[in-house]
This record gives sequence, structure tokens and C-alpha cells, in this order.
Amino acid sequence: METPMVAYELPGTTDMIKQEVLLTMDDYFRGSSISSLIAHWWRSMVDLIADPRAKQLPFMDNPLPTLGMIMIYLFWVLLIGPMYMRDRKPMDLRRVIIFYNLFQVLLSGYMFYEHLMAGWLRGYSLTCQTVDYSDSPQSRRMFNLCYVYYLSKLSEFADTVFFVLRKKQSQITDLHVYHHSLTPIEAWILTKFIAGGNATLPNVINNFVHVLMYFYYMLSAMGPRYQKYLWWKKYMTEVQIIQFIICIAHCINALVTGCPFPRFISTLLLINASIFLALFMNFYIESYKRKPRAVATGASAKPTITENTVATVATVATVATSGVQELPMVDTDERDTKDAATSRDTPAGHRSSPAEGDDINNNRPVMAVDGKQEEQPEEWQELKKDTPAGDGMLEHQQQQQQNEHDESSELEITKLESTRLESTLRQRIVSKGEGLEGLQVEEVRTTASTVLSTVAAP
Repeated sequence: METPMVAYELPGTTDMIKQEVLLTMDDYFRGSSISSLIAHWWRSMVDLIADPRAKQLPFMDNPLPTLGMIMIYLFWVLLIGPMYMRDRKPMDLRRVIIFYNLFQVLLSGYMFYEHLMAGWLRGYSLTCQTVDYSDSPQSRRMFNLCYVYYLSKLSEFADTVFFVLRKKQSQITDLHVYHHSLTPIEAWILTKFIAGGNATLPNVINNFVHVLMYFYYMLSAMGPRYQKYLWWKKYMTEVQIIQFIICIAHCINALVTGCPFPRFISTLLLINASIFLALFMNFYIESYKRKPRAVATGASAKPTITENTVATVATVATVATSGVQELPMVDTDERDTKDAATSRDTPAGHRSSPAEGDDINNNRPVMAVDGKQEEQPEEWQELKKDTPAGDGMLEHQQQQQQNEHDESSELEITKLESTRLESTLRQRIVSKGEGLEGLQVEEVRTTASTVLSTVAAP
């Protein structure tokens, strides 16, 4: 087997790099422009340490095309895309997403196999592996694989594009955007300078994780009938965390043991893996470990049907329609107007309180019947006068009759209010459900009926 040629171990390479840095600084103090200095320094570094096999490949001559694609990606998913979809309905991309995820599963599986066959099962060392820049079949196989890995990271931009077109803004997290923005430039550096060696170990693990991840997404996109097969989402996140722990340990070992793999690259890989570990740990804790706050509710509290209940259930229809939750708005002006009208129509001497049964003009007890005050029969008055225990019996009968009347009145009011608000709710659901598929409309109506039956139950 040919002896691997490691660019960073070539005699005088380090001295040549130092010399180029000194010459660049000297040109700067002589008044050369910043752009010319950067161009001169870049050409010198490429001639000294870049892999010559990468020069003729698309996007590999310099990093500007890759950086430009990353900027376009960020500009579209964070600004242009949301503005374009703001007044549009979410796109139905389920079939496209299923085939896209299937493609990513097959591609990740292929790259995982190639990483093993191109080195990690063919003599690579798990503790320290330098880069083979020769043109041997195995070295060429690893180099070609690194370029495919780079292209795969560009294809993963579609993940976020689908989120935008489906109006799933909640899934476009800082972690998601950071990951998809950084990995293409990492893969470019890998292919351009270090196509092999220690730097490919994270790729092996990443390909294995992506097989699981995109398979999960494919099942999720195939509909509710496959939900029972998605119980392992939590464990997939744990595998990703283990991935970064292994990468951190591998980089630390290379730095501590003095492995001839470039220390600068090992340091960058260590920093990157540590950042991802912190982000994924935070995501894991927020999603699976932090308990939801308990909401204190009274034991005897009974739900009632109000305008807020209607707005809340109508929000269900809104979420199913647009994918973005809308907050219900309370028309305070209309509510205040109704309150004022009620105050004007209510007689000044009328009090809607338990003391309503007392007649303030004389000492004769009265009963409230259908909202009007009515005097009790004369027989009750005589019974009260003649019977020593008449006071207690009279008050008991009066209280019992009052309670029965209040319950029947409250029940009638609740039924009327429930009928009116249910009608309003159905109208809102119909208006919000335009454009939905039949199954989605039925789900919304079922949810609304469940909420109404719960809050209207006696």
C-alpha cells in the first residue's frame, strides 16, 4: 500500500506558511488594499495546503459560491419566504415531502456505507488518522465521498423551504437555521483541504443519524395511520446528543496526544461539536424533561359557555386552516355598550342580589317570580302570626321554593345562551374551514362539539 502523503507534514510547509503571512503583513504596511491582500493570501494558502483534486470541481475553486448560497438561503427563509406566504394558504406538499425524505434516507445510507468502505472499516485509526492526499483508489474514493457529502448539505436547504411554504414557522428554530447555515461551509472546507482522516469520523455518525431522522420525517408525513410507529422521537434526539459527545472526545484525544492531524481543524471541530451539544441539550430538556406548570383550579369550579369559549374553539378551526395560531380578540367597545344599555334599562330601585326578596317599603316578605316582586299569600302571614314555629317553617318553605326557581331559571338561561353561542361558533367554523379537506373539517367540528359538550354539561 502506498505511503500516505500528508500535506501538513511536508518539509518546510509550516515555514512557508509563516513566510507568506509575513509577506502579506509587509504588503499591508506598504499601502496595499485589503482586497488585494486577501486575494494574494488566499492564492498562497490554496497553493500550499489545498487538495489539488478539488480545484476542478463545481463550487470548489473558492468559498464565494457556497457563501452566496447560504446568504440566499437565509434571506429567503427569514424574510422573503414569510412575506410571500403571509396572505396565502399553506401549500399541500405531503407527497413531495415523502419522496424528498425517502431520497435523503437512501442518500444518507449510501454515504454511511461509503465512509465505512473508504476508510473506517479499511484501516482507519479511531484515535489518530491523517489525511491521504495520494491518488490511490481508496484515497480517491474518500475524496469523492466528501464532495457528495458537501452537495448533500446544500440539498438539505429544502428542509427549511418546506417549513416556510407550509407556514410551519414554529419549526424554524435558531438551532435549525444555525445547523443548516453552518454545515455547508464545513463540508466545503472538508473537501477543499482535508478530504479524509479524523475529520470524517463526525460524518460517519452524522450519516447514521440522518438515516433515522429522515425515516422518521417520512413516516410522519405519511399520515395519522403511521403515528403509532413514531414513539422513538425522544431516543433519536438522545442519539444526536451521543454523536456530539463522541466527536468532542475524539477531538480532545487528537489535541492531547499530539496527533499529526492539523490542530487548527481539530480545535474548530471541538468548538463546533460543543456548540451543537449545548443547543441539543437545551432542546432535549425543554422538550422532554421540563414539567409543564400546574394550573391551579378550584375543585367546585364549573365551566361556563362564554364568548371567550367560542373564540377559543374557533381558534381550533383557524389553526387547522392556516397552520398559524391566531389570538382571539375581544371587542371591548361592544361589551361596554351592552353593559351601559343594561344599566339604562334596569329600574333604579331594582337590585339583582339575594336581598331582592325583601320589600323595602314595608315589612311584608315577598317572592321573586319571573323577575317581578310578588307578595306572599295572606294565609302565610296569618300562619306566621298564630304559630310559634311558623317563622322557621315559613322561611324554610320560602327558601326551598326560591332555590328551585333559581335553578330552573339558570337552566333556561344556560340553554338559551348555549344555543346562541353554538350557532355563532358553527358559523365561524364554516367560514374558517373554507379550503380545508373534508377530513380536516370533520376533525375541527368534532373538536368543537367536544368542547361545547364539556362546558355546557350541568
